[in-house]
Amino acid sequence: MHKTSILLLIIAIFVGIGTYAKAGELTFEFASPSFSGNGQSSHYLTIENIEHTRQAAIDARRKAAADKVTSDAKNTAVAKFKANIEARFYTALAKQITDNVFGTDGLQQDSGTFTSPVGGEIVTWTTPGQTGNVVVTVTETDGTVTTFTMPKEDNS
Repeated sequence: MHKTSILLLIIAIFVGIGTYAKAGELTFEFASPSFSGNGQSSHYLTIENIEHTRQAAIDARRKAAADKVTSDAKNTAVAKFKANIEARFYTALAKQITDNVFGTDGLQQDSGTFTSPVGGEIVTWTTPGQTGNVVVTVTETDGTVTTFTMPKEDNS
């Protein structure tokens, strides 16, 4: 009898649960906006912004690393010494050309050319007749030409 009552109790539980169980229609929807179409444009914009931000951060890191290498190369003792020597050389050259153009006591030259042994730039100067000016032309190794025109006076 004991087994019968347990069996009746289990059957009663299943019948009781069965009356409360309700079935609904099974539906399936994709969660991704790429498949469902709901919110698709904002989803694509979000992806685009994430990709753009990530690429901008990578580019910024690359540029910072390249700038650091360039800066480190310019700040070595040898680079500073070289820049100092070149500056002094060009200062002396400018004085020499000025003395040749505006010199006194027969040392004046109406035209001349100088080629820099450091960078290969060519400096020429002329004093076109009757203009009262001096024209100095600097031709760089890449072909860039810079011309200065100044009045010829005694600048000594």
